[in-house]
Amino acid sequence: MSKPIRFVAAGDNHGDLADPEALDALAEFCRDYKPDVRVLLGDCFDMRSLRGKADDAEHAESLKDDVNAGIAFLRAYRPTVYLMGNHEHRLNRVIESTGDGIRRDYCQDILDGITSEAKGLGCKTILPYHAERGVYRLGPVAFVHGYSHSINAVHDQGKHYADRGGALVCGHIHRLEQVNLQKHQGGAAFSAGCLCRKEDMAYASHRLASSRWGLGFAAGWTDGDQWKIWLVHRISPGRWIWQTDLKIYSPKV
Repeated sequence: MSKPIRFVAAGDNHGDLADPEALDALAEFCRDYKPDVRVLLGDCFDMRSLRGKADDAEHAESLKDDVNAGIAFLRAYRPTVYLMGNHEHRLNRVIESTGDGIRRDYCQDILDGITSEAKGLGCKTILPYHAERGVYRLGPVAFVHGYSHSINAVHDQGKHYADRGGALVCGHIHRLEQVNLQKHQGGAAFSAGCLCRKEDMAYASHRLASSRWGLGFAAGWTDGDQWKIWLVHRISPGRWIWQTDLKIYSPKV
């Protein structure tokens, strides 16, 4: 049996919309758990001004605070794997489609700066927001940002990406959720929650699905064959609970 590899998977902090309590809990957990692999599940930046229409409030917002907050998170979390999310992909959409050269170059500079910062912090793997190329695998555990937001998103993506008997960890939908997969040799899928302030995200105010959002992240271990994953989350304002000790026991029979 190989030595177990400890990992943590967190994301959806959304730049300057990050929840300070959640960021503090993640940092403290990493100090306790000492993960070998730290996966950033994407949406480290919100980029909301790139989504908005020319005449709305979001379009008028500066990207400066958002980008600076996201970079601060990168420096604190120091991911070894970075899966770009749909919010980072807004930069690519501008770069690839706009006829405004200044706007296009500005977004390219931001994207280059994010990539350079992550690599400088020791990030070895950076994957695009892409349903095929944006998948990271650590033994039997797959990680994606997420490409579905339906009520069955965790189950559907788990069946699609998880190996037989393996697992999937995803972000994107901000839910804390575990699903046991109905497939040959089983498997499970986990949605890792989010690290952002729901009350400050204007678009969430009129979506029923946002009532299922939860602050948290995923952690676990794999030895390349077996795996174990659990969700770490806030149980009430100002209170988190987690376990960090690992023991592998082989009964004598």
